[in-house]
Amino acid sequence: MARGASFADAGGLGQSFAGVIMPSLFEIVAHTPIWVWLVMALVLWLGVQGLRPRVVPVWRPMLPLLPLVALTMSLSAVAHALQPDLALAIWTAAFVLALPLGHAIGRRRSVRRTEDGQLEIAGGWFALVFGVSIFAVRYALGVLFGVAPALAHQPFWIGLSAAVGGFVSGVGVGWFSGLLMQIRRPFVPAE
Repeated sequence: MARGASFADAGGLGQSFAGVIMPSLFEIVAHTPIWVWLVMALVLWLGVQGLRPRVVPVWRPMLPLLPLVALTMSLSAVAHALQPDLALAIWTAAFVLALPLGHAIGRRRSVRRTEDGQLEIAGGWFALVFGVSIFAVRYALGVLFGVAPALAHQPFWIGLSAAVGGFVSGVGVGWFSGLLMQIRRPFVPAE
């Protein structure tokens, strides 16, 4: 690259950002809709709940909530992508690759059925890290596509967004399946 040439002049990925003026952090935060901050508060609340050990009824839907949110959000993004076939193919590959990782993480979490049929679940960092990761990545991509809307038309960015969504969903679903494997074990009373 010639001295003094910009990244955008190099004909590389920077071409997408030619003429784009990045707003300040204050402008980004100020123009974020209120509902986004409410979602962040919910994600943080759910994550903090996951830090402490608890006993919950089997029917309680809190365990799969974050993986279901990730799955729903990422599939919605795939459906709304400008090239949904490309997005679905990349999403599926990332999802399948991430399942074993999530399953291994879920299997490490201590879960057991109590005598009265409830679930005793150890506390852990997964829900907090998982939820904040989903939020941060979706927020960053939303800001990026808001500042440079032309990126949403480019196969690289469509694929990247789909891959992130598929990976996060795969980890979440794998994690939940790992927890289910722990729950299926029969109750063994302490001696």
